[in-house]
Amino acid sequence: MQFDPNLTLTGYGVTLRRLSHDRIEMVRNWRNDPKISQYMLTQDYISPEMQEKWFQKVSQSETEFYFIVEYQNKPIGLICIRGINYEKKIGEPGQYIYDDGYLNSDVGMRAGLCLGQFIWDMLKLEGCYIYILDNNKRAIDYNLLIGYTQVDEYVGDNVHKYVITRERALNPSPKMQRIRKILFKTK
Repeated sequence: MQFDPNLTLTGYGVTLRRLSHDRIEMVRNWRNDPKISQYMLTQDYISPEMQEKWFQKVSQSETEFYFIVEYQNKPIGLICIRGINYEKKIGEPGQYIYDDGYLNSDVGMRAGLCLGQFIWDMLKLEGCYIYILDNNKRAIDYNLLIGYTQVDEYVGDNVHKYVITRERALNPSPKMQRIRKILFKTK
């Protein structure tokens, strides 16, 4: 995948814009907010200097793609695929919706499906893995719905690993097929 700092993905009624320098402070504030940080594996406070250093690393990477989720031209969250191993064809996606007005809506699903097209069609990955804290019920339910399965791999106290294959993602359950059909109308 060739590096493109202006990469923008659209589909399912959302826009995913590659994270740019002018938005890293907004993302840092979102990430430091306890409503988000409580569900992260690393919950340490992120300083402006730490954010800058992180951004310099990921902004030039071909294995880290961070996007601002925009819905109706408004930034509402962050979504990513990171740690991509092109040889093994795997990566680790993640997302959070910061704007409380969209927490119990379908916007997170829309963003996930849009990123999924990038993961499966453009990056040509064969699988993804995620780590979720046991107290993050919303994330567990969402990821099980879209086809992830929990694996018996010890990763730490109160943390479980979930995986999805390309085959499972592209051939979802009947329930997920109905959801996609509804969301596809606004693709």
